[in-house]
Amino acid sequence: MCRWLAYHGPDIRLSTLLHDPEHSLLEQSKHATQSAWVVNGDGVGVGWYGDDPDPGQYRETRAAWNDENVKSIARHTRSGLFMAHVRAVTQGVVSRTNTHPFLMGDWLFQHNGDVGGYKAIQRRLESKLIDPWFGDRQGQTDSESLFALALTHGLRDDPVAGITGMIRTVLELRDEVGITDPFLMCIAATGGDGLWCARFAQGAPAPSLYWGRGLGLHNRDGSCTQLAETATIVVSEPLDAEQLTWHEVPDSSIVRVDRDGVLVHPIEGIR
Repeated sequence: MCRWLAYHGPDIRLSTLLHDPEHSLLEQSKHATQSAWVVNGDGVGVGWYGDDPDPGQYRETRAAWNDENVKSIARHTRSGLFMAHVRAVTQGVVSRTNTHPFLMGDWLFQHNGDVGGYKAIQRRLESKLIDPWFGDRQGQTDSESLFALALTHGLRDDPVAGITGMIRTVLELRDEVGITDPFLMCIAATGGDGLWCARFAQGAPAPSLYWGRGLGLHNRDGSCTQLAETATIVVSEPLDAEQLTWHEVPDSSIVRVDRDGVLVHPIEGIR
């Protein structure tokens, strides 16, 4: 499975999370500890918001540890809202268009997991998508289709309804076809203001997901970076070994992060 992180808070250098911590995202691309996929070398991507209302985006098919460009961008870019992803392919070929995070309109989205039996429901799922989201997809992954489906269900105006509607539709289509392969999902989405994440699975344990707020991160050089009290990170696995500071997101939950704090609540209306 892939590994990702998302950040919401005061502006920081992207490298503060992508590179500096002892178990940074770039380190996880080589040595993930909470996934059957230890190596995530099928691409790396970053999306961030700055002075322009449209987010910046960088995606590359090289392994994160072998991409000098992402390291340079991370050192020289500051943002108060960004996400980053290292990919291990489950659906779709290795290509830039299939690399997370995905961008549609002014929203960013990334996914760790797999829609089991996706090919069997792909045509049915695509028939549910409305314009412009149907045509805005550039790649062939189940992940990008989940993004378009969430937007179809109103992600921009009501993120909870968009995420819940997306999950419900996937489950209904899987039932129609009789798919029993696992549906695994940890997602992050943002339109430049709040951050929305979700953890869900059917047929197997959900991929790992954690959050932390106001953390003091242990770095690879032995130093510690103290983040602001309002700085929140959501990650596939912790960025350091200080377990007590990280909170596991329960299965079948949505996480909302905004200026008021962090709210974790169960996904409702899903059997």
